[in-house]
Amino acid sequence: MTESHDWPFEQSAEGSLRPWYLTATGYLVVLFSDPGEAERARRGLVDGKVADQDLRLYSSEEILAIVARLQKERSIVARAVAALAADASARQRFMDNAQTGGAALWLVAPTRDRADQLVSVLADYGYSSLRYYGEDGVADLQRDAD
Repeated sequence: MTESHDWPFEQSAEGSLRPWYLTATGYLVVLFSDPGEAERARRGLVDGKVADQDLRLYSSEEILAIVARLQKERSIVARAVAALAADASARQRFMDNAQTGGAALWLVAPTRDRADQLVSVLADYGYSSLRYYGEDGVADLQRDAD
């Protein structure tokens, strides 16, 4: 039986100085400008034997609501930590994607090998960017413009 996951993006910011992206080790985050393509990728992954509990698809509405909630929950010190720790271009890409109706697909990838396997499966889908939060840091892949 596969365990359920406490998705870092959904964790409360109350009482914590660390933003979600500093606790996201072992996750692959894939942005899709087309939410229909994101759902197609989710179904394809599940059909390909990725456990449903090991992935989470966020709509643009969910993303924006979670970001608004986190902003309200953060203390002034936590906001300063987030501002210093954030990759500004990655944050902007994430927010732009949500504000234009895109979706984000999160996948559990506890090792780099597992992340690489998932990336190869995702090659069949039209994602706009992919970010892996691993033990050794963060790795970005962006699809080249066609």
